[in-house]
Amino acid sequence: MGRTWLTQAPDEQFIPIGPGRYEAMLAPFRDRFGPGFQEREEQAIQCYRAGAFLACCVMAGAAAESIILAAAIAKEKDEGQILKMYVGAQGRSRLERFLVGTANEHVKREFDGFMVLLKYWRDEAAHGKATKISDNEAYLALALLLRFAHFANDRWAELTQP
Repeated sequence: MGRTWLTQAPDEQFIPIGPGRYEAMLAPFRDRFGPGFQEREEQAIQCYRAGAFLACCVMAGAAAESIILAAAIAKEKDEGQILKMYVGAQGRSRLERFLVGTANEHVKREFDGFMVLLKYWRDEAAHGKATKISDNEAYLALALLLRFAHFANDRWAELTQP
């Protein structure tokens, strides 16, 4: 892959992410959002570094879902009930409504702003049809995941209040 990249590098816009740097920016959120988040955010950056941009978007979207899941569990205080909701029909949408359904409009808009692209790329990538997801979308997915983690952490009390 390295040799191929070197021959194509002038045609690509390479955005370096130093080893460990992105992970270090997300590390403070791992305890709050749990092992599902950590596993998926680590895989997202590994996919990006390997040039697997489609997989990067899937993992960034899945990491965002892990944040939603952790917040919903903290809000409901019943992991079994939340997991049942999550694996049911339209589970992610139901969790989103559960979290921000009663939030003020500013929080709802901000939440939706982070989720719209992450959900799109994750859903687009998770299906079997061909896609045009490239390094641009993957890099933006990683940036949105980081900002969403900050948002959820900063708004944790609002998102998880009963």
